[in-house]
Formats: sequence, structure tokens, C-alpha cells
Amino acid sequence: MEQQKQGLRVILGSDGFYPEALNWQGRTLRVLYVERVQTAGLERRYRVRTSEGSYDLRLNSGTGIWQIHRGPGWLDRTRARLAALPRYPLPAMRRRAHPARKAALMCVPSAVEGGGHAKRLALVRQ
Repeated sequence: MEQQKQGLRVILGSDGFYPEALNWQGRTLRVLYVERVQTAGLERRYRVRTSEGSYDLRLNSGTGIWQIHRGPGWLDRTRARLAALPRYPLPAMRRRAHPARKAALMCVPSAVEGGGHAKRLALVRQ
């Protein structure tokens, strides 16, 4: 992969040394952790892990320009997706219902139906 020079913006952490997020190709990727930092002359090289995989970032200290040297390939992205899956998924009957489905199940009676009446009888002992 050739070096990408345009469209890359890196957001640094509060210490100003480690990257926290990167904006590239119209999307923001949060850095989960920094795997490696190397210095070679004026160039500082970071290998960072994101939810998509590992990226190799380079910062030229003289000019302040960030470059992506290598992004994750299809195999790295697939591994990252598989690692993000739950380890022990629940059986179908024990999973939580989707919020949109819950809202659809809860129906509000309209004024035409009468509404406001109890549908069941509750016996309360005092």
C-alpha cells in the first residue's frame, strides 16, 4: 500500500504524544491502544490498534505531517470483527429484545377503542 498523505488528521491525547483517534477517508477511528512506538531520525512511527485492525502511522517531526504507511488488510479487518464478537452468545430465548421491537409491541389504545379501562382484574388483599 502506498503512503497516504491527504485526508488524514490525528487527534492526540492530553499528553500530546500518543494518538487517541484518527480521521481518515471521512470516518473517525478511535485508537484502542498503541502497540509500538519507534523513532528513526525525525520520524516517529506508531503502530496503533483500532476496531478495524492495526495501522502504521508516521509523524515527521520537522514538518508535523502525519502519514499512514500501512492500514489493515481484509484479513486483519476480519480478525478484528471476529474478536469483537461475544465469546459466549446467549441462546435465542435469553437474548434481550431489540428496542425498536419493544416499542412496536407496546401499543397505546386509541380513543375510538375506549382506552383507559382495565384489561385484567387484580385482587388486592388488605
